[in-house]
Amino acid sequence: MNTMSILLAANSWDFPEAIDEFTGFVSAILLMGLPIVIAILVYRRKVNETNKRAQVLMTALEKNAGTVPEELIKNLNKPQKSIKEKLLGKLLWGILFSLAGLGLVIAVIVEYRTEVDCEFDADFLAIGLILIAVGVAFLVYYFVGCRALQKEIEAEEKEKSV
Repeated sequence: MNTMSILLAANSWDFPEAIDEFTGFVSAILLMGLPIVIAILVYRRKVNETNKRAQVLMTALEKNAGTVPEELIKNLNKPQKSIKEKLLGKLLWGILFSLAGLGLVIAVIVEYRTEVDCEFDADFLAIGLILIAVGVAFLVYYFVGCRALQKEIEAEEKEKSV
């Protein structure tokens, strides 16, 4: 086989189709496989934490040979987030989702206005509007939660200060 026949054979290949198929395959693997891997890692971490707590309790039982102080059990459990911390988390996510959606909507509008041959990309606009809606939902949850749980938040703060 000479050099010319190799070049002619190479030109007959359809690289863009092969790249598109490969990209689709990699995307499918990442979209389906990544959440599964993350779920497995989170599950293993929780099981390891539970096993470590059980091991500490068993060691304490063996040394005291009777009762385990409730203080030790309380210290081994993860500290629960307060109502205020949970609400502030909702505020954070609301701001993040709203800003991401707003940025996406602005990017679509700016691209449409500045490009001469640009088609209006309704998919990205819809995704941006969905992100804004999710962000607004988190913000509403935060503000309604602050009003509805004001007494519980004050009681928790008094309990912590004592």
